[in-house]
Amino acid sequence: MNINSLQDTEKLAAKIAPMLNETPILCLYGEIGSGKTTFTKFLAENLGLHGFKIKSPTYTYIKKYPLNEKHFYHIDLYRIENMDQLMREEITEIINDDNNIVVIEWPNRLTEILPKKRVELHFKYLQPDSRSIDIILTPTQSEH
Repeated sequence: MNINSLQDTEKLAAKIAPMLNETPILCLYGEIGSGKTTFTKFLAENLGLHGFKIKSPTYTYIKKYPLNEKHFYHIDLYRIENMDQLMREEITEIINDDNNIVVIEWPNRLTEILPKKRVELHFKYLQPDSRSIDIILTPTQSEH
């Protein structure tokens, strides 16, 4: 799917948001500047998260926001080259909590702990206002 404007990004976020009620883990793949954080901002708004400035938690690596009875986690692993056991356990706990909706940028840094059931978006920068985004729904747990 090609995205040619911020409005297209917002429409995609509105389409993905309801999917996260059943599959609350969203993995965002793509190079720097491909639109992952911008998409996350629109997604958070579509989930009902208002009054917060969503920005990439590149240096803190995890940001938690209150979302009704749940929590919205934005995890950015760009600067993490070697994940220690404590960090791995913390992220595993966040992912496995049914009260969390989790968006992970650079999830390739922790593939071994990602759940089989997740939504993946693969971003590709085409031009300053244009991206290609592929949506992948992984198999449900009952299929494995």
